[in-house]
Amino acid sequence: MRTGRSHAPNVWRNWAGSAQCVPSRLVRATDEGDIVEAVNQAASRGLTLRAAGTGHSFNPIATTSGVLLDLTGYTGIVALDPETPSVTVRGGTLLKELNWALDKAGLALSNMGTLEDQTIAGAISTGNHGSGLHHRPFSGHVLGLTLVTADGSVRSCGPEENPELFQAAVTSLGALGVISTVTLRCVPKFNLRVTEGSQPLESILEDIEAYAGSAEHATFSLKGWSDNASTLKLEPTDAPVSVDAARRRRANTLGEVRCATAGLVGRIDQRAVQRIMTAQLGGSAGPADYVDVSYNAFTFPQPVKFLSLEYALPLTRATDAVRNVHEDVKRFGLRTPYSITVRFGAGDEYLLSPAQGRTTAYVNITVPRTVGYTELLRVFEAALQEHDGRPHWGKAHTATAESLEDLYPGWKTFQDIRAELDPDNMFTSDYLRRVLGGTRRAH
Repeated sequence: MRTGRSHAPNVWRNWAGSAQCVPSRLVRATDEGDIVEAVNQAASRGLTLRAAGTGHSFNPIATTSGVLLDLTGYTGIVALDPETPSVTVRGGTLLKELNWALDKAGLALSNMGTLEDQTIAGAISTGNHGSGLHHRPFSGHVLGLTLVTADGSVRSCGPEENPELFQAAVTSLGALGVISTVTLRCVPKFNLRVTEGSQPLESILEDIEAYAGSAEHATFSLKGWSDNASTLKLEPTDAPVSVDAARRRRANTLGEVRCATAGLVGRIDQRAVQRIMTAQLGGSAGPADYVDVSYNAFTFPQPVKFLSLEYALPLTRATDAVRNVHEDVKRFGLRTPYSITVRFGAGDEYLLSPAQGRTTAYVNITVPRTVGYTELLRVFEAALQEHDGRPHWGKAHTATAESLEDLYPGWKTFQDIRAELDPDNMFTSDYLRRVLGGTRRAH
């Protein structure tokens, strides 16, 4: 276990630069013993402890003035079972590292989001997801996990072993302890055909459930100034990887760079944002239609920093919600070069999962990292809250425990488990106090 130097402050910042802290101790774990030792030392000194990965949450979920436990050095596969098939990995393992390892073993994950530089523990703890009407959030892959709790013990849980703890721990915001290892369900490796298109927004909203089920993984997005939606559909295929697949994937990254450029120019001239984003670039190959290995089709490198807000809605409320937020964004004074994006997913049973108990539409907006756009996030958020929206735990939002309690049928059960496992609020933070409140025995 390595700790930060005591003679200089250890300033930790998240990836987007939207949150930072100066912990009293920065501990870098490389094995489970390091995690246990850090928890025991924090307990003996009466300090809070938060675990951090690559910092891809847009809010201060990981910040603390106590002990910050860096898990980015705690990586790798613990066990691989080709028969189940399943894989057990350490919590700090990056999704892209896991994808490479699974690919070599002829395996894959059945679904995932676009971000490949997030840790496994971070992805499940905050409710990360991909798109697919019949696919649950990333937590749906989880077959079991181990958790280091406030008393320094390592507890295992799964659907059969400690099932009540399992339902709380899978999407727990780090409030119950530090996730050490995770066992994930796998599938045989597969390719996906990626097809982009465009159609009027209203033609999708007329029957959004039909659109959601029109492909194994369906997504649509739209700019604030446009009434046409860009469509993205991914379907499993036996076809080989296309020769231009790598170039097509790079084009997604270049699109992010284009958005960032438009955002910078927009600080001087707002009218330029739309011109830049609608200009036809030389050499453009038009809408994509290609085949790639599944994990490359799901993800792409995202080097440009931005801010993002997302709410999970009942699919039945999505049509009205999208109409409302689209009109709000149209009327707003600033134009974001990024899109409103809508994804879909099956419900799950985890107590604090944004998809708990309902088929879900995930409605997301991304904006440049400038002060003026934070008000657009608030306008967007207010519209989604009117449709029983639950915030993505890792993205920007202003929800509080008081506003969230009635949205989660398992809220009280989660709080009971939290009070039992962490009665002295070791695993708290300003963010958790806002969204979860304190435990009953908190000092």
